[in-house]
Formats: sequence, structure tokens, C-alpha cells
Amino acid sequence: MPMSDGAFLAPAQHEPAILLVNDTPATLFALQTLLADLGVPVVTADSGRAALRELLQRDFAVILLDVKMADMDGFETARLIRQRPRSRATPIIFITAHRTTDLDRARGYALGAVDYLFMPVDPEVLKTKVKAFIALAEPKPIAQQETGAASPELTQLRLDQLARNNQALRAQLQAHEQTGTAPLSEIGRLILEQVSDLVAVLDHEARWQYASASYEALLGDALPQPDADALELVHPDDREAVRRALLGTAASGEPGRTHYRLRLADGREWELESTCSAVHDDSGAIRQLLLVSHDISAQKAVQAHLRHIAYHDPLTGLANRLLLQDRLRRTLSRQHRRGARSALLFVDLDRFKDINDTVGHTGGDRLLQTVAERLEGCVRRSDTVARLGGDEFVLLLDEVRDAHQAAWVASKVVAAVSAPCPVEGREIQVTPSIGIAIYPDDGADTELLLRRADIAMQHSKQLGHGRFSFFEPAMNAVAERRLAVGNALQRALARQEFVLYYQPKVKLSSRRLCGFEALLRWPQPDGSLILPDEFIGVAEETGRIVALGEWALREACAQMRRWREAGLKPCPVAVNVSARQFRLNQDLVRTIDSTLREIALPPETLEAEITETVAMEDPPHSAETLQALRGRGIRVAIDDFGTGYSSLSYLSRLPIDKLKIDAGFIRRVGSDEHDTAIVSTIVTLAHNLGLKVIAEGVENERQLRFLGDLGCDEAQGFYFGRPMPADEAAALIVHASAKDPRLPALGKRHG
Repeated sequence: MPMSDGAFLAPAQHEPAILLVNDTPATLFALQTLLADLGVPVVTADSGRAALRELLQRDFAVILLDVKMADMDGFETARLIRQRPRSRATPIIFITAHRTTDLDRARGYALGAVDYLFMPVDPEVLKTKVKAFIALAEPKPIAQQETGAASPELTQLRLDQLARNNQALRAQLQAHEQTGTAPLSEIGRLILEQVSDLVAVLDHEARWQYASASYEALLGDALPQPDADALELVHPDDREAVRRALLGTAASGEPGRTHYRLRLADGREWELESTCSAVHDDSGAIRQLLLVSHDISAQKAVQAHLRHIAYHDPLTGLANRLLLQDRLRRTLSRQHRRGARSALLFVDLDRFKDINDTVGHTGGDRLLQTVAERLEGCVRRSDTVARLGGDEFVLLLDEVRDAHQAAWVASKVVAAVSAPCPVEGREIQVTPSIGIAIYPDDGADTELLLRRADIAMQHSKQLGHGRFSFFEPAMNAVAERRLAVGNALQRALARQEFVLYYQPKVKLSSRRLCGFEALLRWPQPDGSLILPDEFIGVAEETGRIVALGEWALREACAQMRRWREAGLKPCPVAVNVSARQFRLNQDLVRTIDSTLREIALPPETLEAEITETVAMEDPPHSAETLQALRGRGIRVAIDDFGTGYSSLSYLSRLPIDKLKIDAGFIRRVGSDEHDTAIVSTIVTLAHNLGLKVIAEGVENERQLRFLGDLGCDEAQGFYFGRPMPADEAAALIVHASAKDPRLPALGKRHG
């Protein structure tokens, strides 16, 4: 039956459209408004992924593509656009507000960009460039198109034509094919030669009879010869499914559809979507099969990329929370059936926020990538490493014999992660805190197991850096307590519920009051006080330590001002500077400057105490910050000296005034020869370096005499007075101005 002339009428022309891709809403709106004057549809996408989804729906005359986007940058988006045959030649104009290098521009042009425009762009220039590409994409009359080479638009028309006339083609083949091996009719052959889809005619046993020019262009010399098995080029894993589909149509006459991969001997692969229809002869017998295939490789690549993004962390490439939960559910289900064990390791990087503040977010991201690589090196291929977000990672050990195997992996993680890492021109060392939960001992479902591994990790943090702990039921109560403290801490800061207590410091040569150390206390409704040990750690973990430290600084300065206004003799007060405050160099100095200026307090009345560990983390940074403080007349003391690993000779390079010997050493002088020797050595060497020494934790006369004989400069501890409210501290200042200014032993006063 011949086709009617109507079968060759061109379908309705597609109106050219513009695809605008930018992840900044204001820019997207501005450009859309500007281009609306051109009178063609402007489709917007707020990400590379959204752009790829739009391209699956329609073609565009031109794509305006932002270079810097959050989830997928312009270069990666352009690469995926070029993988799609229908958009391989679509003009791409990169638009960016960021400075680009020659290398960036070269990379863009290599991906097929036709132009680079920089924001703010001249409206008329932009519209002129876009109009040129719209004009190129305007549909031409069929007669005009036939005089020249086939354009992408004409190819699309022909593809649409094939879809609409598939039934007519089968009827034409039936009318003109005399036998199963006869050549195609001229009109049928013309149709097949002019489409870009892959069209093949097979016999009823699925042997090649004819392949369109598009098949030849795709396969080249690998194109099968007539009578060759059509399954030769099908991927071995897909071959049986395709055979069933083809022979099923040959047996029943019902059309079939299948997805499969073509694979050549050289390793090249394509993914195809094929529709198979039966062709009958005059007697009604099925003689041939018409196979119409679409190359969906680019579409599959885009889908695979989107699927990868949905289930993987964009920074490290590790599994994200969604993929971890899915694998964890599968693992637990499998282990339940087998009666086997699995382990979950919750890994958190110690002090990562402070490292981020030091090296910046780019350096922090590079560190996270390095940690991710090291974690993957600690586990088996069957295990899973995931990043939950920030500096939190989870290792799912698919199967473990016992807890010892999980501990062995945790030890490997501590060693691997703790190794120095070069970041932004400096050596950064970060340690992990790890919590371990074992299935089924510590939980039988995913959420419970994750929560308990997290609780164990928090316990590890309390023990110190670079440690791991197994979950124990008693940890639940501690975790609940910490959660309650964290919630209450936020309210207490907002309501300013904290107070400062002041512990006196004494000059040993005269036993006269020489200053105070300001210490935080958190009053409770029942009259009790929560000491810093219970809430400072939570404040550091939640980032509230900076606000708390700034309040303590301001309150201490304000109290000194009130004492002065009351006519009391000036008495210096030492304020503790937290690790996070100290690492925020400029913020710390700026906060102190503004506080002293606002309260009108001389800087020499303020002392800053920084722990030895914090001071030695980054000596160049420490020296810069300490010099900025001393340059303003603020005295600096190194607190808890002896608990770290620094040397006095190294500390001598830092601009400091005093060393505070940790209370643990003072407590054991006279009873422990080792600690006694350490204290004696510290005092002697510190004096040789021109530093004053403060003994912390003095509780009895024996310790006091020992320190006096050594020539220790100052002391504080319960022997002279426990931390006290501001009004009682004021009474001590008054006493220090009396005829007998020596401070009596006040060890039993205050709690």
C-alpha cells in the first residue's frame, strides 16, 4: 500500500528558545527581563542539573551559562551538554561576574563556547549576540532546506516525521517486499536513509538484512554484514533479553520495546532504546522485523550523573547520608539473616572549625578531601565511607568478627588522619574522635546505631583528641545531660545568666594581693553554681564559646571600672581567652580594643591567659596575636604550662610576660620527686628567660614555702581564697590598702 503524500508533510516548526542558566536569583531575573524583548521563550534554570533536565525536554537556539555555580559549575554543565547529540552543536555563551584567567577561557572554548561575556554586560551587546543565534535557529521552509545541507533542525523534523509515520512505513514495507530477503522499495529506502535514528531490517530469525546510513555512521567497519546475527554487537549481559524481545515479536507479531547496550570489540559502547515491529508478507506470515533504535547514551550519562549527585557528597565524592542509610539498611538486613556482625564508626575531626578559621574555607575543603582519601585507604572495598556533612564522617564496616577488628580499624583511622597534611602552604595536623557501635549489640536499626556511634564519639572528645570509644549504655545519660546543657546554654546567654567570680593572686615575696583571675559561673534557680568544666566543652562544640568569652571580657572590664569609680586601688584582672577566640586573631584584638575604649579602661589593668596547647598550635600566628596584645599594653600569661609538649626555649620566642605552672604539678611537689624537679626547673629557666612564674593550685603552707624558696613570683589557690563574688573581691582590695596588707589564709571561705 503506497504512502499518501500527506505522510511527508513537515511537522509544525519548533519556535527557537533561549536557555538561561544561573544560580543567582537576582541575576536570573535581570537577564530574563532583558531578553524578554527579543520575543522568544526564555527558559530559566537555577543550576546545572536543572539545565540538563530542560535539555531532555526540548532544544534551544542558544544557552547562556554561568561559570561559577554551587553544585555543578558551568564547565561541567557544558561538558554534559556536549555529550548529548541533539545539543552537541547548540551555541553556548558563558556569562560570569568573576575574574577569569586565560586558562579558564581556553577551557570554555575547548568545550565549545562561542563567546565569553562579563557582568555587568551591555544590554544591547547581549541582545545583538543572542539575536544572531536565534536567527540561525529560525525554521526554514522545507523547499529551502532541501537546497542545502541538513541542519540540526531539519534532522529533528525528520526524526519527528519518522515517529508519526512508523505505521505507514510498515505498510509500505509489506506492500513492496516480495520475500524475506528482497531489497527495500525505493521509497522505503529513501525514508530510512534520511533519518538520524538507527533503523535496521532483520529477518524473522533476527539476522541483519538492511541497516540505515545512521547505523553505518555510528559503527563504521564494525557494521554487520547481511545475514549476520543481530546479537553479535549486543553487550553479553544484555544479549539474552534482546533475543527474547526480538524472537517474541517474530513469534507473536506484537511490537516490543527494549533497552540494551551495543559493545564493539575495541570497547566502545552505546546505550540504545529500540522498538521492534513485525513486517508481514501477502499471506500474513511474518517475514521481517523492523528495528528502530534511539541512541540514549547521553541521556543515560546525564541521568547517571544526576543519580551520582543525589547520593554522593559533592566535595569528597564519598557516599552521602542518603546512600549511607540505604547501604546500612541493606547490610543490617543481610547480617540479620546470616547472624553476623557489622560495625559503625562515627568520625569527627577535632577543632575543625578553628582550622577552617585559620586556613580559610578553601583550605578547609582541601583538608576534608585529604581526610576522605585517607579514610578510604583504611577500609575494604566492601565497606562504605560516607560524609554526613561538615567534618563528620561514618565508616560502615560490612562485616566484623568481633569488637577487636573494629578497634583495629579505628586505630588505623587515628594514625592515618593524624598525619600532617600540607594545606595552603602550611602543615596542618588534625586528629579524629571516633565512636564505635556494633550491630546487633548496640542497636538493631539504622537510626539507633548511628545515634549510639555519635554518642560514643562525643565521649571520645571528652577524653581528649585522637581517641576512639565503644558505646556503653551509661553514655546515654551523659549525652542527654550534654544535650540539656547545650539547650540551656543558649537561653542563658540570651538572658545573661552568667556571673564572674574572682580568685585572688598573691605576690609571694610580700604576700600582698597583686590581681585576680576572672572565672565563669552559671547560677541555678536552687542557688547552686554550675562550674565551667560542665559547660565550657559544650560551648566550644556548639560555637557559643566566642559569645561567652566576649561577655566575660566585657564584664571583667566593667567590674574593674566599677571598682575604680568606687575609689578602690587599681587591681589587674586576668581573663581566659578560649582557643576559638585566640584563633580568630583580628576579631579578638578588635573586640578587646572596642571594649577597653568603650569602658574607658587602661589596657595595663587587663591580663590575657592562653593555654600552652593553644599557643603552640601555630607559633607564627600565636606570635602575631600575642604581639598585637602586648603592643597595646596588655600583659600575656601562658596558662596550664607543663601539660603540653612545648619547650621553654621555644616559648621564649613568643612575646609573653608570665608562665602559670599547672596545678597538677604544684599539688605533688614534695611528694613526687619527678614533679618537684619539673617545678624547680621551670622556675629557674623561666627567670633566666626574663619571665615571671605563677604557681596555680596552692593549697597549703608546705607548698607555699617550697615555692617561696624557689623564688616563684606569684601564686593562687584555695590557700589564699577560692573564687569569690565581686563584692568580696572588693573587700580584699580594701584590705590590701590597709596598714597590714598581707593576705591571710582564706582557704575555707567560699565553695
